[in-house]
Amino acid sequence: MEPAGRRRTLVGCVLLSGVLGTIHAWSLFLQPLEAHLDVGRGRVSAVYSVALLAITVAVLVGHRLFPRLPGRGVAMLSAGGGAVGLVVAAGADSWPTLLVGYGIMFGLANGLGYAFAIQRSAEVDLGAGGRAMALVTAAYALGAATAGVGLAGVVDVHGAERGLRVLALAVGIAGAASASLVGGNRSPLPGRPSASTTGADRHGLLRLWLAYGLAVLAGLTILGHAAAIVDEVGGAGDNAVTTANFASAAGGAWVAAALGRADYRRLIVGLPVATMALASVGAMVATAPATAVVVPGVALVYGAIISVYPAVVRDRYGPDGYPVAYGRVFTAWGVAGLIGPVGAGTLFDATGGYRLPLLLAALAAAISALVARRESGTRDD
Repeated sequence: MEPAGRRRTLVGCVLLSGVLGTIHAWSLFLQPLEAHLDVGRGRVSAVYSVALLAITVAVLVGHRLFPRLPGRGVAMLSAGGGAVGLVVAAGADSWPTLLVGYGIMFGLANGLGYAFAIQRSAEVDLGAGGRAMALVTAAYALGAATAGVGLAGVVDVHGAERGLRVLALAVGIAGAASASLVGGNRSPLPGRPSASTTGADRHGLLRLWLAYGLAVLAGLTILGHAAAIVDEVGGAGDNAVTTANFASAAGGAWVAAALGRADYRRLIVGLPVATMALASVGAMVATAPATAVVVPGVALVYGAIISVYPAVVRDRYGPDGYPVAYGRVFTAWGVAGLIGPVGAGTLFDATGGYRLPLLLAALAAAISALVARRESGTRDD
């Protein structure tokens, strides 16, 4: 593929990732859906957790589809499925319907598109040391931030149903534009997995899995409850969604700029340490000024973490082993997404606050840093 075609494809990947990243604007809908469906925060939070789990399943198996469908077909399948799921969620008058529409349909379509955007960006990376993949992950967070700006007023005035329908329209339009940019090329068939992904380095893969899952737990919890966490201490919850997701995008953009110079090992150890410190402050100092720093701070670090790990996996397992290895490592993100947001909602219902969830997230980040110290990592020169 010529450089111009690669750049066009990368733009399409960034666009698709961005519109799918709106899934992290979920906390805008959290309280309105509680009132509309008359259910507790734990059950509503479970919809978001199921969506994250569905994303994980799609990332784990999606790479098998990409050599069989043209790129534009994958983009349209993802965007079309996601838009339909959001329409179903918008019309939900019961919790199970919301779960199916948003949690399962939008979640699966979202994961398919995200996995495609990451893998296709790796294919057109142009020797940039993983920076194209980092840009795609940063765009995922930027999409949520943009949704926070565009949807907050709609949800406040017209309710969650209107907000979800507007989001469905945006996903469909952006997906069509992305499909025209990524073109019809299919991804190459992956080579045989190396020994490092099949047996000789299972302990290393497990370390990456554990370190990644524990590192993102706090960020996924914060993104799933940002508005509610800030509202609890008297802040502006709607602004918190936007601020947190812009911060997450900034973290990804910083990693995109730093890759090729930064030491991966220091990043995967140091970033969870920063999360631990911030989450601990949020748990112990439950005031509006402290929360105004903690929520975007944790989100910024989360954005950096999810941007650096694809590059770590690619460098460790190579272009042939990357799709399988990253799919396996990414399941840790899904487990964290299942445990973190729904656990925080359940603990909120039980305790009336977010102190305990934040303390547990800080503990998880500390363990992640300890596990990551065993991971040597490599980097592109």
